Amino acid sequence: MKKLLAVVAIVALAFVSCKKDGDDNGGSGSTGGTGGTLTVEKKNRGILLDFSETWCPPCGAYGGPSFDSCMTQEGSVITLMKVYGSSTPASLNASISNGFASAYSVSGVPDFYLNNTELNSGGGVYSNIGSNYNWVMTKANAFAADSVNAGVALKKEVVGDSMRITTKVKFFKAQAAGQDYKIATYIVEDDIIAAQQVTGQGSVANYKHRNLVRACNSSTYAGLPLNSSAAITADQEFNNTYTLYLNPAWNKAKLKVIAVIWKGGVTPNKVINSNVAK
Repeated sequence: MKKLLAVVAIVALAFVSCKKDGDDNGGSGSTGGTGGTLTVEKKNRGILLDFSETWCPPCGAYGGPSFDSCMTQEGSVITLMKVYGSSTPASLNASISNGFASAYSVSGVPDFYLNNTELNSGGGVYSNIGSNYNWVMTKANAFAADSVNAGVALKKEVVGDSMRITTKVKFFKAQAAGQDYKIATYIVEDDIIAAQQVTGQGSVANYKHRNLVRACNSSTYAGLPLNSSAAITADQEFNNTYTLYLNPAWNKAKLKVIAVIWKGGVTPNKVINSNVAK
């Protein structure tokens, strides 16, 4: 049975979360458009990761609305992805969720990370949605203003029951040998209607779930190797195409693709940059 964490008052606000038990889970809009040559922008976009579950009332009351408020900045200075691992129905859970949550040491939900920085140690978000938005955007804007090491452009195309994803990664700075860079592409589905526990309301049947991760180009969250630890020269590019299966139950019109450049050597891997094809 899932246990609710105590509400802790901090600076006249409250952090709210649910304790996680063991996990049950065994385009258009891209830089360069859907056709033609991809152009990599020299621009940083952080990624907001929302570890959440349908059984968690604070996730429905504060986590979800806070995530939704940040969606107004999607593709500008941030990309956004929500990860479920032990929710009902089980069809909402991602196959990479266990490894993702383990890498980020998620022990309670909702749990917000902007790149590799957690909003509240141990999980939880502010009970004030504006405070959560301001925290995310402060971190995202700081990352956007930082020096750009590498960027990624991508496009997506639905082909039958599959999604074909083309990516171009460009390094703007040389990287010494021995550093492990990876590219992950995630299919996310927007506007999924499913029941959600909400604090003070119980189960809300018509709750809208945004940018829920559906599939990844790898069995692990950090994707596939780019340089295999070889040295990288300034302006070097890596071009790849991935084909991911689409479950017939997913709404193809609501699918997006998020690409993240990760750097290995630490747990979780370090976010270098991200982008989205809507």
